[in-house]
Amino acid sequence: DWRHLGLIHRVLKEPATAQQLFSSAKHLTAWKTIPTLECLADRWRSMADDPQYLPIADAIKAGLKNVNKYFKKTSQSDVYFICLVLDPNYKLAYVEGWWDYGDVADGRAHLEAMVSTRLCCFPALILFFL
Repeated sequence: DWRHLGLIHRVLKEPATAQQLFSSAKHLTAWKTIPTLECLADRWRSMADDPQYLPIADAIKAGLKNVNKYFKKTSQSDVYFICLVLDPNYKLAYVEGWWDYGDVADGRAHLEAMVSTRLCCFPALILFFL
């Protein structure tokens, strides 16, 4: 019925909006990956728990599994974490506010290892970004 279609439209609007955040020919967007996936997952979790979305909650939960699959893929590459913490608007404050201590420490260790192997002549440079 039309009510179900309206719910589906609202649910699918979330990833469509998220995808638009990456549509830029002029600006780098890799740093947006982690916050965008986390925001999408939070929105869909809220929808799945909302009684209004009960008729399609199973579909929302299936979508959350896909979001989690892609979020796990970000941990297979240091690029997403590094781009996020090197963005002057986020730095480590974002991950320290959202992630558990172990994940932050792990990401920071990877960042420091990458910097030490590529910028050995400028070890203080990374402190500027953090």
